[in-house]
Amino acid sequence: MLVTGYDDRTGCGYVLRTGSDTAEGADCTPVTSGGLTVLATPELAAMLRDALANRPVALLSWTGPEVPLDLTDGVLLGWLTHTVGGIVTVAGAPTG
Repeated sequence: MLVTGYDDRTGCGYVLRTGSDTAEGADCTPVTSGGLTVLATPELAAMLRDALANRPVALLSWTGPEVPLDLTDGVLLGWLTHTVGGIVTVAGAPTG
């Protein structure tokens, strides 16, 4: 999955790469948890590491419920959508 966005709170654009899209992310910072590794721009990587350490939950929809934050595509997409916000494009998103 390849997600691009812009976080208005920090004034930073971001990129998140998972799965096969990590092969093209040499300019990104790795974040590892639960045996999975994703690549993200430095600011988003710091935000994700902080969330994993201090508030490891994500919403999968606006009405919840909260689920444990992990690095699977569906949970990350929910976290980006409902916590970080600012998604511009998503390629290779999970279905269902």
